[in-house]
Amino acid sequence: MRHPVTAGTVGAGQPSSTSTSTSTSTSAARVAWTVAILKRGVSTSAPLPLRAAALAGIVIGAATVAASAIIHLHLWLQGYKHIHTIGPLFLAQAIGGIALAIVMVLYRRLVTVIAGAGYMASTVIGLLISATVGIFGFKDGLTVPWATSSLVIELIGFVVLAAAAALIIARR
Repeated sequence: MRHPVTAGTVGAGQPSSTSTSTSTSTSAARVAWTVAILKRGVSTSAPLPLRAAALAGIVIGAATVAASAIIHLHLWLQGYKHIHTIGPLFLAQAIGGIALAIVMVLYRRLVTVIAGAGYMASTVIGLLISATVGIFGFKDGLTVPWATSSLVIELIGFVVLAAAAALIIARR
């Protein structure tokens, strides 16, 4: 936005304080709106089937996050801990997944559902990269133990959590 410049005016060419405060209040309103959406939970005024479906989606999604985390912990214990970079990432994924699953069940909000869906999507992407081109100097395949099971669980979890997020956003 261009501001008129008046010769001899102090601060010529600078935005007025009114313009700056309007811009700041608009930004603050956007942040407040985003936070309100992310803190949105399952609506108590929604019809019972909608509430039940959203809650079931959150619980099933959290279970798939926990299952993925447990698979990665198992693989870490079975020897992945000795693989440079991949080992610590498997352990972090296991710890983070278990913590996220607990938080998802205890704090049933859109932000945790989105975090769970993002966790599942990133895990699928990591597995597919590892199985095709390799990552951090390590290449695995989809035929190794737990790869297919992990992929199926994570894809199901992502779809379920995306559906739960859609139900929370579309609350009526």
